[in-house]
Amino acid sequence: MNKITILLVITLFLSPLSGCTGDEEAETVAFPAFSQTADNGETYDNARMSGAPYIVIFSAEWCNNPCYTTMHAIWNTIPETTVLVMSTDPVENAGGLTLSEWHESANAHDDNDDNGDGAVDESEEGVSLTTYAFMKGSDAGQALDITKPGSVVFVNGAGEVTFKNEGRMDDSAEIQAKWDEASA
Repeated sequence: MNKITILLVITLFLSPLSGCTGDEEAETVAFPAFSQTADNGETYDNARMSGAPYIVIFSAEWCNNPCYTTMHAIWNTIPETTVLVMSTDPVENAGGLTLSEWHESANAHDDNDDNGDGAVDESEEGVSLTTYAFMKGSDAGQALDITKPGSVVFVNGAGEVTFKNEGRMDDSAEIQAKWDEASA
């Protein structure tokens, strides 16, 4: 009887340690299936995005900050990168903006009226997010349990999520590191 009791006690103490060897792989999460028409009139889907890494920013037409800050931080760190900006608001023209107007508003985020004339001259314009495609994407956001505006997902060429950041992301070193991981 004592041997059985000792064996049970040892088993109870060791069972919480099972699986703690450190050799476990992180669970791979595929980016959810999607097919959306962007503000440029082109359709984006998993097949089109397959084979190359990309970034998805989950935002909404009415989200200025942290969303625009995140968009421009990514552009300033890795310009010309393919970025899908997906609205998590399922309402068409949420915030009273079309997808094109939303894109224009994001472009204007870093424009400055430096000369104080009340207008932004060409020399005062910031960057244009030319490789960013603005589209609806509430289903993909829900599938990834995205709950904060400005959230960012890095996706590798195999369509797997390599990193998910909830909320504002503006640290250029972190952006570059996560892009390098997705690109590896």
